[in-house]
Amino acid sequence: MTAAPQTELERELTAFLERYAEVYNRQAYAELLEMWDTGEPDVVYMAEELDPPMYGWTAIRDYFNRPGSLDGIRNEYSEVRARLLAPDLALATYRLRFDIAVRGMKPLSSFDRVVAVFRRCNGEWKLSAYAEAPQAPLTMLRKLVKNSKSLGPAEQKALLKTVQGLLEDNVPADFEQWLGTRA
Repeated sequence: MTAAPQTELERELTAFLERYAEVYNRQAYAELLEMWDTGEPDVVYMAEELDPPMYGWTAIRDYFNRPGSLDGIRNEYSEVRARLLAPDLALATYRLRFDIAVRGMKPLSSFDRVVAVFRRCNGEWKLSAYAEAPQAPLTMLRKLVKNSKSLGPAEQKALLKTVQGLLEDNVPADFEQWLGTRA
């Protein structure tokens, strides 16, 4: 299935994200934060690795002010879909693929879905809200093991069964009773 042609808005946000990736990949975080709507006091950033989401500039600046924690990162954004919410406000979804080398660890590679809100300020798009939305663990793991270089089919099956078991172990005790009320 071929992707639908991009709208003008999607082309503009794709160009923004190409610049954003270039800045992010250089770890030029002060410059990166200039790509945000600094006039918006209620910014939000939801990174997949942190809970709860970060609200406000203090939390977001602290997140990006971690010098020396990464040996490198490569973000790539694609599949941008967007629509205007108002003349200078847009909602977009897109795919983030990343390779990351955290200091003292082997490099990792993964992907996320992202939803973001952009505001046009003085003719330029700026971020004002950002949320990474990983898929359910079992779904994501299936995609990861499909490309595994180190796990054979039997190991892949065992790993998926283990993760499924972990998800089943976390079902609250009252769920079966709750299901019974949903006839």
